Amino acid sequence: MSSEPSSAAFKALFLETTCGDLISTPSRSTGPKIPICLDTDLSVQDACNALANHRISSAPVYSPEQGGFIGMFDYRDLVTYVLEVFRKVPKEATASFDAEMEITDIVKRASIDRTGVPIKLVANLSQRNNLVAVYTTTPLLTALVEFATTPSLHRIVVLEKCDGDKDKFVGVLSQSLVCGLVAEKFGRLPRKVAGRTEIDFANGEVSLQQLGLVKGEASVVTVDLNDSVLDALYLMHTNHVSSVAIVDKAHWPFEGSVSMTDIKEILSSRGGWRHLYDPCFRFFVQLRTVQGLEANGADRVPLFTVHPSTPLIVAIEKMAATKTHRVWIVSEGVKGEVVGVLGLSDVMPFLAAAVQQE
Repeated sequence: MSSEPSSAAFKALFLETTCGDLISTPSRSTGPKIPICLDTDLSVQDACNALANHRISSAPVYSPEQGGFIGMFDYRDLVTYVLEVFRKVPKEATASFDAEMEITDIVKRASIDRTGVPIKLVANLSQRNNLVAVYTTTPLLTALVEFATTPSLHRIVVLEKCDGDKDKFVGVLSQSLVCGLVAEKFGRLPRKVAGRTEIDFANGEVSLQQLGLVKGEASVVTVDLNDSVLDALYLMHTNHVSSVAIVDKAHWPFEGSVSMTDIKEILSSRGGWRHLYDPCFRFFVQLRTVQGLEANGADRVPLFTVHPSTPLIVAIEKMAATKTHRVWIVSEGVKGEVVGVLGLSDVMPFLAAAVQQE
């Protein structure tokens, strides 16, 4: 990893900003105004609806019996759960299900237990979402180091110290918020608007290729455009990734992607489970069409890609602007072959190194 020096202002941002400061700024937080946590006895269906309704990717799970949080529930757990269910349901058997059934109805048919499955049995099912908590007064650098040293950690619970034994849950600090802060303070766009020429985050001006972040085609998990969404979810689960690239394997151009958070589109409506058997590219096109309509017709797809020559700070700004967790790295030729993927977890070590260097 390159160790170009960064400014005192960049370091001060993480040393002087607290975790409470970051999550309490309305312009940065995209989550609900009231922090959401889930009760252990809540059903999987209700928990999924809560994530979808509040437009969040995860929430801590609280146990009244234990008087504290027992873990996180996110779409990775949900994907693991769905895959466990559909391993019990042969593909040809899905034809016998009512087209309007909820996926939880299918779970009940596929499971010996006919009652609703509580999320305490599903939270942490993927074993990939650690529960880490900090206080509102904790320096942001502490959270950054946690993200940088634990790649599977994407969100941290933030608590406020209160009188007595119980701490108050005030929100969740995510990698997205950290990247959004860096983009807002040290991105090229705010520098240009402010007329500043100095560079605060030196490694941000270095290309992804030079930083060793372009791993090549072999590092990218792909599905063919005709593979099913269920196939894509299996690949994500078995390869411990949160998104797969959709390619035309006959010619290898990059066509799009499917991520774990897209599963909310499958679970948000009655009969949505049927989309598990849709070809990935058709599902991708339908999903992005809906997103485009929700964004007043804006075409969001091109913003999900960068090139090996793209500076790191530009990639960070793109992820912040599109509120995505990754951007796909594609070759600069006409074919646009996918040669890597840059996720928020890849960015955290560079930010931490820039703050901690002498």
